[in-house]
Amino acid sequence: MVTIVENGSAIAPAAGRRQRRREETCERIFLASMELFSSKGFAHTTVEEITRAADVGKGTFFNYFPSKEHVLGYLVAKQKGAVQFHRELAQGRTMSSEEVLTSLGRSLLRFPSKSPQMALSLVAAFLGNAEVRENIVAELAVGRRWIAEIIRLGQERGELSDALPTAALARVFQRTLFGSVLFWALDPAFPIGREFGNTMRIFFSGLKASPKPPGKARSKAQPKAQPKAPPREREAR
Repeated sequence: MVTIVENGSAIAPAAGRRQRRREETCERIFLASMELFSSKGFAHTTVEEITRAADVGKGTFFNYFPSKEHVLGYLVAKQKGAVQFHRELAQGRTMSSEEVLTSLGRSLLRFPSKSPQMALSLVAAFLGNAEVRENIVAELAVGRRWIAEIIRLGQERGELSDALPTAALARVFQRTLFGSVLFWALDPAFPIGREFGNTMRIFFSGLKASPKPPGKARSKAQPKAQPKAPPREREAR
């Protein structure tokens, strides 16, 4: 893409190329980090090992991430992007709410479910670094608002029950994902994909909208007439 300035001269897209190279380098460092976290665990992975795996210098790593903990912030940003993408899917109305939320859940589980070691490493890293933890809490709040919007759209279309507030349901959805990852990491006897599918079926069974009765809404029941009190006996004179 060539940008034309006011005097009519063209500017070469060098800035665009530099930005793409930066994004590619950042992604390469991130993917190398995720592979090492998955195989060795977060605590046992060093920055030197990450830079060797990503084929970048140590200085390059620190140009993108102040520490290996901050690589997790990049993961959270990617998760946030997945939520935004699925919110747009819900707004497009080409998929049902259940399909959108199930697809979103599987997308968010992509990296945590690479291995039980990865899942445990991420949990430990999130809890062990206050700065990363604060960032994650803030990003989770943003994602929760977007998930609540997906649920609200489903309620408006009559696909999901509106018996509970969307904010509460969005929080339950996030807890469901965290719980699925943690339980699987502690006991990986069953594939996490199957466990997630079973959990989602239970989640949606409580969210299904009740069929509305056909025709006009039923009139409110009239209060029953209270029996008249018996006449008071005349007092003896």
